Amino acid sequence: MSAKTGLKRTPGSPTPAVAETPRVRSSARRSLFWIVAVVAALVFSVFTIALTASSNPDTDRYSLENAGPSGSRAVAEVLRQQGVDVVGAASLAEATDALETADDGVTLLFSDVYGYLDDDRRAELARAVRDSGAELVLLEPWSSDLDVLAPGVANAGSPDGDGSVEAGEGCRVDAAERAGTITAPNATYRPIASGGDADGGEIETCFLAGTGDSGDAFALIRSTTANGTVTVFGGGDSLTNDLVAQEGNAALALGLLGGEQTLVWYIPGGDDLGGDGEAPETLGSLTPPWVTPVLLLLVLVTVAAGIWRGRRFGPVVVENLPVTVRASETMEGRARLYAKHGAHGRALDAVRIGTITRLTSMLALPRHAGVVEVSRSVAAVTGRHVDEVYDVLVGSIPRTEAELLEISDRLLRLEQEVQRATTPR
Repeated sequence: MSAKTGLKRTPGSPTPAVAETPRVRSSARRSLFWIVAVVAALVFSVFTIALTASSNPDTDRYSLENAGPSGSRAVAEVLRQQGVDVVGAASLAEATDALETADDGVTLLFSDVYGYLDDDRRAELARAVRDSGAELVLLEPWSSDLDVLAPGVANAGSPDGDGSVEAGEGCRVDAAERAGTITAPNATYRPIASGGDADGGEIETCFLAGTGDSGDAFALIRSTTANGTVTVFGGGDSLTNDLVAQEGNAALALGLLGGEQTLVWYIPGGDDLGGDGEAPETLGSLTPPWVTPVLLLLVLVTVAAGIWRGRRFGPVVVENLPVTVRASETMEGRARLYAKHGAHGRALDAVRIGTITRLTSMLALPRHAGVVEVSRSVAAVTGRHVDEVYDVLVGSIPRTEAELLEISDRLLRLEQEVQRATTPR
């Protein structure tokens, strides 16, 4: 009787199946590879995301951190080397704070490239500039920007040509006179007030870039009033890394932006959206409050259903094969495969290996004996030529099934001759 199963065993009977309950240690060992793979995948994903986020370059136009062709990092670095404190601002709040904390004279460069500000915020910016006494430089402003920040200047459209422009004999702006010539501007402007003044101030024009029915168009207009100095400049590309070194662009940039101790570089961003100072609506704020609990509940229900109805693996069962496959059946099956695919060489190799192995045993040669040594020994005991024996053992290559059968018969006759020669009488 078996102590484990309680079944009577007879001699020659197969071993009864034994159920092996998996243990925690063995299960953990089998799952170790997948655990390590998942952890490695998570670590690689986090590392890739962090690396991608840290290496994502700044491509915003006129950005101080953009080292590409459209950025203005080169201008900012040169100004800092000249002793100017360049302060970047990406929102109206940051710009007003920078204006309030500036100790000495301050210049504010403003360019709303993507039109983030509305009229209320432009008015708030105008008040901050007026209260701080800062010089204002408008870089390629929109008509809505001019209405609030430079009411004495109007948009005059695109320039007449695409070549460089000269400051002109009537230009009285020192920075423009030193520059002499700049690359082609993107936009032109014209003074609105007649007689060269607006609101009791003075208007100076430089870089004539077009003429038309509405009057001359200039790339640079400076308006000086009791509220301060406003410079409208339509050649924003001359401040970019790509073109700052051409013509007199660098001299103009240093003259317009480096006249005061502090330069506030204000390029509005997404934080300036919204007319009431509120951040724009996000997907989370637009989603009804019941959506998140329902989604969490669905996830929990899915996990519970998977645990409830999922496939469960029982204990591992070790079981003996119920039948014994005879060697002849295996041989016949392999032979049919060789015949089906026409693998005459592969089939003959199997026969030759068996013949050489038996010949080695008959001739009492070492197991590692080579084919040449076997061929010489066979020729010695049979009287055949060694080349003939070698050709039968390895030389001949069958191309058809008939040649395969012929070589197989020759191998059989050779083996029979060796057996007769080595069998004692």
